[in-house]
Amino acid sequence: MWIVVWTLIVLVGLLLVPALYFGWMHSATLEEGSRDALIVLGQRTENEEIGELLRERLDTAVRLFERHRYRFLILSGGAVGSERSEAEKMQDYLISRGVPKDKMILETLSRNTVQNIAYCRTLLRRFNLDSCLFISNSFHIRRMKYIAEKLNVNAEFYAARRPRSILCKQWKLTFQEIRAYRLSLPWIERMR
Repeated sequence: MWIVVWTLIVLVGLLLVPALYFGWMHSATLEEGSRDALIVLGQRTENEEIGELLRERLDTAVRLFERHRYRFLILSGGAVGSERSEAEKMQDYLISRGVPKDKMILETLSRNTVQNIAYCRTLLRRFNLDSCLFISNSFHIRRMKYIAEKLNVNAEFYAARRPRSILCKQWKLTFQEIRAYRLSLPWIERMR
C-alpha cells in the first residue's frame, strides 16, 4: 500500500514541479507604454533568415511603436550564426514594416543576453535615454529582469504572450533557461 502511495507522490511531483516552473517562467509581470527607448533583443539567426521567435519580438515592437511614443528603437544583437549582425537583419525587417530608419539605433557587438543588456545600457547613457522597455519572448523575461537588476539597468519588460507560441515554440527554451541562468552569472560579473 505504501509503495503505491509513494509512487503516486513521486509521479505527481515529477509532473507538478515542471508545470509550476513553466507557469512561473511565463507569468513575469509585463509593462507596456511609452519610454525613451524600445529595445528588441536579438536571437541567433541562420544565414539571413529571421526565425519565428525573433519575428514575434519584432512584430511586437512594431505594434508597440505604433501604439506608444518612443524616442528611439534600439536593436541589439551581434553576428552570431551569420556574417551580418542580428541588429542589421532586424533593422531590415522593421524598415519593411514601416519603422523609420532614423528612429533606430543598432547595437551590433553583443553575443549573449548579458552583453545585449550591458551594451544597451551604454547606448542609453550615450543618447541620454532615461527609460526603456525591453522586448523578448515570454520564456526570456525573468532572466532578462535578473540580469538588468544585477547590471543596474532601470527597465521595464514586455513580451507577446500567445498560448500557441508558448506551448509549441517556447516550451523547450523555457527549460533551457535553467542552464542559461547559470551560464549568465560569470558574464554578469564581467560586464559590471
